[in-house]
Amino acid sequence: MSKRQCSDSSGENEYTCNNEFRGLAILICNENFKEPYPTRRCCDDDLQLTKETFSDLKFLVLAFKDLTGRQIDLVLDIAGGQEEFHLKSDCFVCVIASHGNERPRPVDDKQPSGLYFRDHCVYGIDNEPVATKHIVKKFSEVSSLENKPKLFCIQACRINPTGNISSIDQGHTISVDPSNVQDELVLKNADDIPELSFLDKLLGRKNNTKDKTKIIRVLDPPCDDDCLIVYSSNSEKESYGRHDSYINGGWMLISLYNAMDKHLKALQINMINRIDIMDVIYEMTSYVAKRMEVNLKETAYKKRKAAIVFEHCLHRELYFK
Repeated sequence: MSKRQCSDSSGENEYTCNNEFRGLAILICNENFKEPYPTRRCCDDDLQLTKETFSDLKFLVLAFKDLTGRQIDLVLDIAGGQEEFHLKSDCFVCVIASHGNERPRPVDDKQPSGLYFRDHCVYGIDNEPVATKHIVKKFSEVSSLENKPKLFCIQACRINPTGNISSIDQGHTISVDPSNVQDELVLKNADDIPELSFLDKLLGRKNNTKDKTKIIRVLDPPCDDDCLIVYSSNSEKESYGRHDSYINGGWMLISLYNAMDKHLKALQINMINRIDIMDVIYEMTSYVAKRMEVNLKETAYKKRKAAIVFEHCLHRELYFK
């Protein structure tokens, strides 16, 4: 369906949102996997939340459940091929909720010693990986989406679930003493921080720890021009869902639903006249930071925080009017 009416003309610093259609929203949620990956609980909740979110924003929503890696590729290829529709649209959205990982890229002769690249991927139900970079590139190369915002929400781990405490985001403690001009960062679980030696030099501290690995790990960012990518966790960390309340699903998708619902209600009572996508992102990060706690049985795992991470190459401001 088209929007009830075309929006007012956008300013020169805004993306154009006066097209006939808001855009296409592709939702892919995977639940049932081959071993060793477990079933993703609340998959149907993820689908319902995201359907409501983007339907309310007047997107044309197409939802898919339990796709193999090849089927994910096929669905996205077909979606990218809708040139005529994209030409009449404001933007494009892709939401994927599945298992995920950051996989090492094959080493070649040109790669410097001690340096290796990782690429984030999501898994089909057949455990076949689809690189996030590959997904983003599909739509960056669609000519009718050129200079239009393309939004990607990835509800997936960024490491293989290991049951290891290092794969949980433990946060960092910063001690601040106004009377001491030599305030230092107190970093917990320092072994997980490859930049620690740099921080030591920056703060003028002596680093007595020896570099044991001499390996530099590089996560190749998939973000292209006019793209926004929102992840449900930090690099090399696990992702979590909520399973014990009136609203269940992945924490990132719950936060998206709540933030967008808040702004839509403000729009309805004329408190605002447009929705700023960056305001929505900040609401999401705040929501998860304040409310999400991982309550697992082991004492060491309790009350660990998870952070929403986003990166973008949006060259203009994006408003839904």
